[in-house]
Amino acid sequence: MAENSLFEFLMIDSVMKSNDLKKGKATISRRDFVRKAILAVSAAGGAGLIGYSVFTSKKLNTINNVRRMGHCAPSVMQTLLDINNVQNNNLVLYAGAMAGGIAGSGTECGALTAPLMFMGFQNNNFTEVSEKLNLASKAQSYVNEFTAFNGSCICSKIRQGGMPACMKAVHSFYKPFSKALSSPAVLSDEATESYSLLLKAFGENNFHCAHNVLKVLNSNFLITNELLYSSQIFIGGIALLNRTCDALTAGVMALSSLTARIENSYSRVAKMNRLLRNKSNEAMNEDINNFNRSINLAEELGIWFRNEFGSVNCYDIWRLDFSKTRDAESYVSGQCMIQCRYIANRVAQKVNMMV
Repeated sequence: MAENSLFEFLMIDSVMKSNDLKKGKATISRRDFVRKAILAVSAAGGAGLIGYSVFTSKKLNTINNVRRMGHCAPSVMQTLLDINNVQNNNLVLYAGAMAGGIAGSGTECGALTAPLMFMGFQNNNFTEVSEKLNLASKAQSYVNEFTAFNGSCICSKIRQGGMPACMKAVHSFYKPFSKALSSPAVLSDEATESYSLLLKAFGENNFHCAHNVLKVLNSNFLITNELLYSSQIFIGGIALLNRTCDALTAGVMALSSLTARIENSYSRVAKMNRLLRNKSNEAMNEDINNFNRSINLAEELGIWFRNEFGSVNCYDIWRLDFSKTRDAESYVSGQCMIQCRYIANRVAQKVNMMV
């Protein structure tokens, strides 16, 4: 058995024993505990004691959350809440539909998007362009670190490596995330100038694609500050990277806020995983997992968006690179914000009709 596989087995076994002990269903002898602890340390030895101490508790927490929740994005969000001592179920609900890609497997992995949501939630009082640039730099760094660590940040491409690749992306998300926060990439002079131009124009025009969607939804949706904060980082196609349109992302988050319920059952998740391994279409039925309805609705919204606008990506829609000054100037002067408001209104109308 590979060292990483052995480590994960032992960590999962430890979690299950802990849960059984709490329920009075099992006991573990001191000898067994010591034996397993020694094996776990041996398995981690190749990574070094520093790496072991820094990352294993986060990984163990994530493994446990995945085993009882079943899907990547809400599990990762719950881990971030746990390790930061934040009690906020709403953020888990907002992330629920992000599992399996923002709006289908052709979009960004939930282990990428949930930390970006949390980053926006934590940095909710930024008003100056320089502060927003700093946040964008950290978000872009996480996208880069996550992509380098997993070979891609797109769900369907990660899935090509099978379940081990998905589990690597989810269980180990904190390693690239912490690296991005501690050592964010320095933006080039042109990117700094271009992003500053865009952010200034957005502020002057009270423009934010995600917020433009959320603020015109009907009264069925409760638009909280948490929802606005956690969606802010997706501006400009995820931190100005011209990736998945943040109007679509906001629509997915809104659907999730209304339709997701928190899953908290090891047995139900185990059943879903058995169905997934057997490639059964029943795995994503709404009664199998509490997040499934929101995930299915997100994929439905993504299919509609592609049919309406040709692509889910900002770059494909506008053919403009926001890191280039000339393209940023073209976006601002070319009435593109008016067209983006139109897209946002269409998304809001569609979301209103879906639930």
